[in-house]
Amino acid sequence: MNKRRLAPLLLLALASLTALLWLGWRIGALTQPDPATVTARPALWQASKGEARLWLFGTIHAVPRGEAWLSPAIAKAADESDRLYLEVTGLEGERKSRAVFERLGRRAGLPPIAARLSPEDAERYQALQASHGAALDQLDGYESWAAALLLNAAAASGLSLTAAEAGEAVLEQRFDKASRPVLGLETIDQQLGLFDRMPESEQRLLLSQSLTDAAQAPALYRSLFTAWASGDVARLEREFIAPFARAPALRARLIDGRNERWARHLDTAMTAKPGTAFVAVGAGHLVGDASLQTRLAARGWRIDRVQ
Repeated sequence: MNKRRLAPLLLLALASLTALLWLGWRIGALTQPDPATVTARPALWQASKGEARLWLFGTIHAVPRGEAWLSPAIAKAADESDRLYLEVTGLEGERKSRAVFERLGRRAGLPPIAARLSPEDAERYQALQASHGAALDQLDGYESWAAALLLNAAAASGLSLTAAEAGEAVLEQRFDKASRPVLGLETIDQQLGLFDRMPESEQRLLLSQSLTDAAQAPALYRSLFTAWASGDVARLEREFIAPFARAPALRARLIDGRNERWARHLDTAMTAKPGTAFVAVGAGHLVGDASLQTRLAARGWRIDRVQ
């Protein structure tokens, strides 16, 4: 297995809602420091069409505790927006119950996880089990995609990350306090269903990648956070999109197809009800030649990077 066959699953999950299911959400969400004191500059774009305007912000869904990222430009864009779009809403309830994940991710009669792995990956799995104990003792009943995400969560558990201080929680709290609507581009069923409908070959690719990532988790995350916080879009594209050249079906399922659906939804919604909306989705959706910006531009939106 080529270890660079696809984007590291750890990075993919931290730029997708799956990280939030285990790292927490709104409970105890902390207010970011005064934006004027923040030095981070994550990328921010403005899209405009007629009387409608969108702010496009790429998030990573879990950040190191205490890391400030809410820059003056992001705070101003959020505060002047009349609605917030996230990938999904209702994550706090799913995090508590894991009802959708358990319904989609479990199936009777599956082979043991070890039987789905190469000898090399089986050794990695044994090492991860030894270091995480009971947290990984019940994986055999999960489909390969679900086991991959649980392995990913275990690998990230020692990184002192929190979703409560990341983009979705901070922005949702800001909009809730101002009594402005928070809307979802997908449902939790739809997003986890993308994984559940994968062929077993793709699921096992994710399973293998999660084990490769586990040993590199601190370095992978630090590289991701540094690129994101500095607005280094080229580096984010290299991390997220370029490796998918060897797995085009996976890219189409997890990245490109969703960008197309989101662009169509936003274009329709903003045409029907013009105004200003803030859109916060995983950073991987705002890089590459099939990004959300590219899809919106094809529908007549003007795109300008503002940070």
